[in-house]
Amino acid sequence: MSGPIIGKIDPAQIGVLREALPRFRFKPLSHLPYLKRAQVECYWMDEISEAVTDASSATFVASVSDRIVGFAIYAESPWDIRVIGRRIGAIKHLAAEAENSSDGNVVQALVEETVRHAAQCGIECLTAKVHSRDTATIHALERNGFLLMDTLVHYVFDFSRIPFDRVVAPRRTSGLSTRLGTPADLSEILEIAERAFKNHFGRYNADARMPPDAAKDVYLEWARSSFSGWADWITIAEVRGRIVGYAIWKKASALEAKHALDIFHYNLVAIHPHFVGRGVFAILTYDGMRMFREYANHFTAPTHVTHSSVHRICFELGWQITSARHSFHKWLTP
Repeated sequence: MSGPIIGKIDPAQIGVLREALPRFRFKPLSHLPYLKRAQVECYWMDEISEAVTDASSATFVASVSDRIVGFAIYAESPWDIRVIGRRIGAIKHLAAEAENSSDGNVVQALVEETVRHAAQCGIECLTAKVHSRDTATIHALERNGFLLMDTLVHYVFDFSRIPFDRVVAPRRTSGLSTRLGTPADLSEILEIAERAFKNHFGRYNADARMPPDAAKDVYLEWARSSFSGWADWITIAEVRGRIVGYAIWKKASALEAKHALDIFHYNLVAIHPHFVGRGVFAILTYDGMRMFREYANHFTAPTHVTHSSVHRICFELGWQITSARHSFHKWLTP
């Protein structure tokens, strides 16, 4: 079989991908195993359609004998660019047919074309997130100079399987309570974020070419943005009136609600270092489940694969691992 032909298509042509999506093995939402296949593919098509409305986006398709066997969508990452101060782009979508991806040729060609395009756009760093079982894509990225930065494990709690009254409540440290956060808490939250993530090892820390304060700046901005509309709620943990931790929660997005994904997001937790290991994370999680259980049957939460204490507490509270994602970076400038 001859190699794939890579071509760029306009946003108006994006509908040609609809018939190809069922042939791709690794789809989004794999961490939500309760979804039906058609539901996932309809969501994916809408997500793709949204992605190509970005003026910086570019879509590449791989064809063999006029049959679409893979595609890639690139776009700039304005949030990273603004917070980190470097030109950062992302491979938003990257997929290939199973029979055409086993040797990596299709994915390899799509990655090479995307890298060339990003370089022409002046991008300094290109990022990609890949399903942990998608070895063809992982190897294609590595052959193109991408380096693994971190791995996120995705947990799901299913209230339809475990009613909240069957969840074993964690032991509550004396004086520890939780409440909803308000904008007046922001200064204390920013202080906790700076302390909590000082020695945190995520993808921004793992990348030696990121600016020294990149990780800290990302988590500080995440906290600020959560009070400016990015999140729906921040819950606060206090010990005798002192804020010692916080958690960020989001309802389903408009697109998720459109496709009835029945999901609620537990996005981030930060604990003051002096209170780590004193049950704050467990209480923030348990109380958040109690506060927000009416919004969805399925709660989802990502955490780094190395966070052993988080894994233990999630298991104790009835959460289950459903998938994992690797993050890759490639610097395009010397």
